Amino acid sequence: MFNGPGGVHPGRPFHEHARDAATVIASIAGLDENVRARMALIEDFHRHSVAGRGSYAGEAEVWAAAIIGHYQRTGNRTVYWDGIAHVSAGATGLGLAADQGVKSSVGSVLRQHFGRDYASVAIGFHHGNVGVAEIPAPAPDFLDAKLGARGEAALWPDMRADPISEPVKMRVISGVYDPVRDADEHLAIRNLAEAFDVVAHIREVTPVSWL
Repeated sequence: MFNGPGGVHPGRPFHEHARDAATVIASIAGLDENVRARMALIEDFHRHSVAGRGSYAGEAEVWAAAIIGHYQRTGNRTVYWDGIAHVSAGATGLGLAADQGVKSSVGSVLRQHFGRDYASVAIGFHHGNVGVAEIPAPAPDFLDAKLGARGEAALWPDMRADPISEPVKMRVISGVYDPVRDADEHLAIRNLAEAFDVVAHIREVTPVSWL
């Protein structure tokens, strides 16, 4: 299952790249102080981003308010594309941040506001290559492993028609994902059917082929 933003997908955190870039820029003789100040802002932004802080806690209400405000101004239906930790209609816990407990998500705030008019979809896969990393088969107790065991190339269980009302672990490919700690990279869901209306699962993924 994918999750973001705030890093690279997957790999080294953006704030480390920003720090290195700032160091290189700072070494330029006669550098305009405005450029130096802007580089400092970029570095500071990524240091305090989701990946930089290791948490997205406290951001859910702000992000949800932006979506709700857009709808109230325009009346347009909106597709909110983000990681499963954000779109989940229920509160979630991250395996790598278990000490932080369960947190509200953007999706949970949207569900409170819109009710069932907010539909949440999780997209994930069993294994494959994402171009910069080989993603192994998930841990046996992950939902991804159970769906992959069905052997189908793709499936999309509808939780509204056939709910799975139990706790599950779902793999997260986050901004700072590392295949070595794959078993720890997961989202803890207390009730799958409350968190997602549909779970789309692809058995194997391959890198994008540029046209």
